[in-house]
Amino acid sequence: METETSMDIMVFDTVTETFRWMRSSGQLGYQVSLWEMDNKLASCSTNDAIIEIWMMQDYEAEAWALKYRINLLAMKTLPQFEYVSKMALLNQRELLIYCHTASECPDFMLHCDTDGKFLGYVEIKEGKYSVYFTSQYFQESILPLPFCEMQEEGGVDKEPPFFIGL
Repeated sequence: METETSMDIMVFDTVTETFRWMRSSGQLGYQVSLWEMDNKLASCSTNDAIIEIWMMQDYEAEAWALKYRINLLAMKTLPQFEYVSKMALLNQRELLIYCHTASECPDFMLHCDTDGKFLGYVEIKEGKYSVYFTSQYFQESILPLPFCEMQEEGGVDKEPPFFIGL
């Protein structure tokens, strides 16, 4: 597949089970992440100390709207940092942001909400901690699993189905 512009993103249509190119929000910064927020595609980007979260409004028209703009410099208790390298979404309304500082200072993990409210930070001392971000997260399944099914009356001593054959 050829991309039409450097700002296109590849998306997977779960209905037709096909990949296609889609126009991005057009506001791409140094660090860009794609998330799911409120059951919609969201694009999060950073430019210096500003984080913008754009949400897809219309998939067919490929229309995006700016949902949140967070100014990290407005957080008075935040240590100085050089750049943001990683971000993760928590609970649909909170962000974890990995901030890099000058070489003599420890990096830190910032915790804030999507309205820019400072919730805290943790210093990450070099050689003591490792921080890894992943785009995967746990989600409750609506599919019944055999080992979660209710046992019938008197079935307390019965082997669970995943032990059969051992």
